[in-house]
Amino acid sequence: MTEKQKILLCGDVEGRFEALFKRVETINKKSGPFDLLLCVGNFFGINNKDFIPYRIGDKKVPIPTYILGPNQEDHVSQYPSDDSEFELCNNMYYLGKRGIYTDSKGLKIAYISGVSGKDTQGPWTYSEKEVSQLCDLCVRGKSSFRGVDILLSSQWPQGIVAENSKISLSVNAASDLPSYLCMKLKPRYLVAGLEGVFYERPPFRCPSLGDHDTTMESVTRFIGLARVGNPNKDKWIYALSLTPMDKMKLSDLLQKTTDETPCPFNFQELESKIFKIKRKSSGPSQYFYDMNAPEDVDRGKRKPKKPRIEFDQSKCWFCLASPSVEKHLIVSVGNTAYLAAAKGGIVEKHFLICPIEHYQSSLSQPAEVGKEISQFKESIRKFYSKDGHIPVFFERNYKTSHMQLQAVPIPEKCQQRAQGYIYSETSPKARALNWKYWTLITVWIRSFPPKTPYFTVELPDGTVLYTKIQGSVNFPINFGRGGAGIRPHIEHARQGGMERLHIGKIEGGRVGSANKDGV
Repeated sequence: MTEKQKILLCGDVEGRFEALFKRVETINKKSGPFDLLLCVGNFFGINNKDFIPYRIGDKKVPIPTYILGPNQEDHVSQYPSDDSEFELCNNMYYLGKRGIYTDSKGLKIAYISGVSGKDTQGPWTYSEKEVSQLCDLCVRGKSSFRGVDILLSSQWPQGIVAENSKISLSVNAASDLPSYLCMKLKPRYLVAGLEGVFYERPPFRCPSLGDHDTTMESVTRFIGLARVGNPNKDKWIYALSLTPMDKMKLSDLLQKTTDETPCPFNFQELESKIFKIKRKSSGPSQYFYDMNAPEDVDRGKRKPKKPRIEFDQSKCWFCLASPSVEKHLIVSVGNTAYLAAAKGGIVEKHFLICPIEHYQSSLSQPAEVGKEISQFKESIRKFYSKDGHIPVFFERNYKTSHMQLQAVPIPEKCQQRAQGYIYSETSPKARALNWKYWTLITVWIRSFPPKTPYFTVELPDGTVLYTKIQGSVNFPINFGRGGAGIRPHIEHARQGGMERLHIGKIEGGRVGSANKDGV
């Protein structure tokens, strides 16, 4: 049976951290455990002194908590200035300006921080360009994209309130941009804050947008959450039990509900209003460009945009279907991942584990790929143990296009000193790295926002050392191969009779075929 994710959703905290986490702790003990807490709206307020004990570690956040960015200029200082920083305190993470976060079980959470800014621009606002970039991030190059499980937006979508509702939005103006995102991404849940009231709209379905739209017409439910501890006692925390969309049967995903309402958005109108695109409709759900439409004279003459440079997956060295992949190095192929001998390996039994399809890192690959990679890792452990060795796994998500988890054997007697080797690396660039560690590999994967550049080393005892690669740091590309604690491991391995190999086509084929039976 597929595991469901238990999630808590929260509205504007506005500095009431004690009230929030006491309530979360109570719910977690009574009805949990919950996997994560997602906060929309203003997380920080005028007085944020109660957050200091959490920031310095005197108090603990009860469950992994993810928050959106600032919605006003006064709150910008509470957030990291560097985009690669995301950890506000232990167990609390800033998602970032926009993106899609996929957790270890495959739940897809799209998000956009701030409010739509027309008159002012800053870190607390977003524009139609960023909305378009978020859509591209979710959809482009993903032919099997069905939609997202949750869409987080502090600002309410324009037109979401039903005509017969008594809800009045007077605190913050709603925006067409979240409405457009809802039509494009078709979230099962759309969650917003800022308005200070609780509102749960009856479910609706966003229609298909044409032949190139691969999303499912699944039901969308909107939840607007009130402020924490509000005097009217409106609902500000909401619990969900959700199976990831990609793991659901199509029949369950498209199942009708008894209280469905018409979709409150019109895609043609939204697209024309936001992007000034005019289309002709050919049927209720087909949209085509109107090439004869008169140009808006107010826009003036524009230079043609340069085409976006797309990564050519046919030239990827590691996509199994690519003609560029060196198949003579392959040891074993699974359903979603494969094992290969490393070309130019540090030692003979240096392996690579890669996803069959194109995923840049462990953060972007689906849960089923990660599960099969774990099975390959276990096979490598058993293979290395036959001659008294244990594996060190490392991954670099920096200046790479295809995820590669590398496995290098070290003698069992080196296990206790493995972490010390990494910290004692003498390279000035290596000493400048800010190493942190987790005891569970699934935890660090959940803690990273998408596209974070990083380097990780998984030690034989399961400890994961990681460092986030800052934009200003010239990270040593060969850190895992030539140093960073790997070299001392290899020196010990060589003393046991293992020699360095420069693997070419003939030699690589010999190594690949020689290891097939063993692994």
